[in-house]
Amino acid sequence: MSQIKSVVVFCGGSAGKKEIFTKEAFRMGQILAEYNVQLIYGAGGTGMMRAVADGALSEDGYVIGATIQSLYAIERPDLTTKIQKMEVWQTMYDRKVSMTKQADAVCILPGGFGTMDELFEVLTLRQLGISHQPIVIVNTDGFYNTLKKFLEEMVDMGFAKPYQLNLIRFVDSVEDVMPMIRSEMKKAEQEKVKQGNSDA
Repeated sequence: MSQIKSVVVFCGGSAGKKEIFTKEAFRMGQILAEYNVQLIYGAGGTGMMRAVADGALSEDGYVIGATIQSLYAIERPDLTTKIQKMEVWQTMYDRKVSMTKQADAVCILPGGFGTMDELFEVLTLRQLGISHQPIVIVNTDGFYNTLKKFLEEMVDMGFAKPYQLNLIRFVDSVEDVMPMIRSEMKKAEQEKVKQGNSDA
């Protein structure tokens, strides 16, 4: 099976109203470091983004931050002096392209509009066959229950196909993220072998 070298984590720059959100984000960073997997994140020095980076750094993980010039000039979070690599782009589009191109998989933690934008962009790219990274959504404390129901309603109303729901995977805990990524990558490789055999 292909080695997982890096995972991009999209999440909120805010902490949310429940301690479990930042607690799980911190643990997500730790888990990636424990698996010797690089963390790619939005370079924020607050909220969920701060927590996931702090988690990785607490276990001597390798962290890549990606932001845009206008945000970095304003925030200049102290965390950016601790991470191993900092990328500063001119546009949000360039930032997202860089983050996803470097990653073997995508992890979505709770977040706001920016996180939703990132989720639906990578989901659309998977739908179109432009990218093939596993997409895992961590449904911390039921945060994404409504989103899951909404996606199912898209299918029920004929605006999406049932197979498209399989392009993303929901898990309840960050502890389930890496096993799910490994499972999805294994399925993808088996499908490639199956397709190759059928073409022979």
